[in-house]
Amino acid sequence: MAHPSAAWGIEIGQFAIKAIRLERDGDDVHVTDFSVIPHRKVLSTPDIDIAEVTRLSLGQFISEKNLEGEQLVISVPGHLAFARFAKLPPVKAKALPDIVKFEAVQQIPFPIEDVEWDYEAFREEGAPELEVGIFAITRERVNEKLDVYSEVGLSPETLTLSPVALFNSMNYDLELGNATSPIVFIDIGTQATDVIIANGDRCWIRTFPLGGTHFTEAIAKAFKISYAKAERLKIESASSKYAKQIMQAMRPVFSDLLQELQRSMSYAASMGELTEMIGIGSTFKIPGLRKFIGQQLQVNVTRLDEFKRVDVGGREATTFAENCVNLATAYGLALQGVGLGQIDINLVPAAVLREQMWHNKTKWFVAAASIIVVGSALSILGPFLQERQLRDQTPNEVTNVIRDGKKLVGDFGKAEKNGRVGDEAAQLLTLFDYRNVWPFVVQDSADALAAAGPSNRNMLLGDFLNMFPEATNRPLVQLYFLDGTLASGVGDGISTISVSMEVELSHADPINFLTSTVAKWLTDNALPEGNRENVPYTIVANSVSCNPSLLVTLTGSDFYVPEGSARSGSGRGSGRGRGNNRGNGRSGSGGGPVGSSGGGPVGMSGGSGGARGGNSGGAPRGNDGGLRGNSGGEPAPPEPEESNIPFKEVTIGTLDELAPLPKHTDPQLHPEDIEWYRATITFDVEIAAQPETIPNTPEPPRGGRR
Repeated sequence: MAHPSAAWGIEIGQFAIKAIRLERDGDDVHVTDFSVIPHRKVLSTPDIDIAEVTRLSLGQFISEKNLEGEQLVISVPGHLAFARFAKLPPVKAKALPDIVKFEAVQQIPFPIEDVEWDYEAFREEGAPELEVGIFAITRERVNEKLDVYSEVGLSPETLTLSPVALFNSMNYDLELGNATSPIVFIDIGTQATDVIIANGDRCWIRTFPLGGTHFTEAIAKAFKISYAKAERLKIESASSKYAKQIMQAMRPVFSDLLQELQRSMSYAASMGELTEMIGIGSTFKIPGLRKFIGQQLQVNVTRLDEFKRVDVGGREATTFAENCVNLATAYGLALQGVGLGQIDINLVPAAVLREQMWHNKTKWFVAAASIIVVGSALSILGPFLQERQLRDQTPNEVTNVIRDGKKLVGDFGKAEKNGRVGDEAAQLLTLFDYRNVWPFVVQDSADALAAAGPSNRNMLLGDFLNMFPEATNRPLVQLYFLDGTLASGVGDGISTISVSMEVELSHADPINFLTSTVAKWLTDNALPEGNRENVPYTIVANSVSCNPSLLVTLTGSDFYVPEGSARSGSGRGSGRGRGNNRGNGRSGSGGGPVGSSGGGPVGMSGGSGGARGGNSGGAPRGNDGGLRGNSGGEPAPPEPEESNIPFKEVTIGTLDELAPLPKHTDPQLHPEDIEWYRATITFDVEIAAQPETIPNTPEPPRGGRR
């Protein structure tokens, strides 16, 4: 496909419209114009008309820039679309589109006729397999976007995904084709975060719904202020006298962001060792964010502050440098417009592209038609008059046939419409897919972790701590997070679930300890035999990994609460209150091990619930979970209303008076001077094709209380 020598890349973000115009000169480009137009209100502000605000901003942009006859490339946010990657066997070039379409039907979670999609093939020299990236968006969302653009007179020739455009800009600007190791790019937008892991000219993309607006909402909730004031407070946090309180308010969002990044890096570990990370977007201006991510993930985190291959001189140089961190996506869009994008996909509907093509050729058609009309007016006039006379004297038989034909066409249309069966029932039936598999996955995960502990699962916490007084030798592994991702089926009807377990332990040699206990159990019990003969899958033994590169080091101070003070929000406190399913999974002293009802070693009943954070500033998360505090960073709770019951402030001292605890000398579960570790254990399970009917399968075997 031929590309013009100049193009505008336009990103319509939640905070502003960002645009760059590039002109191509061989393999180089030059910035000839750019613009950053903030919206009157951030598009994530509650109760605003997003379409109207977008139209106003686009109208201002069009009034400032002449876009007549220009090539326009516009992006769609990653969280509104789909990006899937799959490996295909070697095929001939002419057979590739059919195979990719078959794969797209499997990967895209919507009927293929209801989406606009495109793909890009990645060929690695010497590799027998072919990797493809499949990108899609529902037609409803595409039409919504195009309707807004058309109202202000814009008709983009290309529509692509924001993370794809970001990869194109970084691939060109940093010349990633010559890179020797993968690089991670994190674009923290207003509503979602895009993670792009680039490995040469190939990439892997994941988008999760956590962005700058979640930091703003955390501040608004903590300080009980409006969204607009919280946004301003976040922007000015570096110089604010309330910087410490602001950081405490945002700490829970920092933690959630870290979990998602760890998960993304775990899934992409097969691409190679990930040691370098580049942050993009205004959210990376939050003080301490880069340092926090770098320390927790043990990678070098930098921020994109300038481009290497393009620049702007003169009076606009300062403005361009200030907005550089936000222009990377627009940069990639313009590169695709001039034909220098590594991934060249287009999600504009084919009907719209045809209409644009005919519109561009209208002037030539008008000229040709004028010549024909002038040259053949006389020859056309006679037949025209004859046709008119015939139309006025149409026989009754012809009229009746035409009327009956129209009636039959209408009846056929109604019958076809009534005969269509919607896909609601089919989508509901998919909820039952593999429902007999997940309980076994949970049971096997619990049994594998229990293999690291003592054989007596009814041991009390005090007895367990007395038996293992040294924290560095305790055979205790606590479940922090369990997740499973269902991969598509392959040719022989086998599907795969990729399981990821994040666990915590204090053993001095965590990786070898997990390898010799948890990983060994998974490997030894790979086949469904013996007391596991009803397990409907096989564990892929060579997929079991303890992932040393993802090991995170914690300290006992992350769990320890000094007497008379609230717990610091940086640690994981008692109770991981995440709804009904995860509310009782932590002990009152920093987290209970796998399968416990709230505290104690493996298999013990323990306490229920707990609190996450400190006694001050906690907010409930989930029905059975705990509280999540900010170490006193949030404002004090309001005074209670007048009542007949005298109010007495609850403190550590008054709790000791109201409900004194017996004195004991048991060792602490989380000594303050001991390092803890958070490790990620991953493995795959292969399951046979599920039957079309919903079977009455037995429940997984139940052992001791987990």
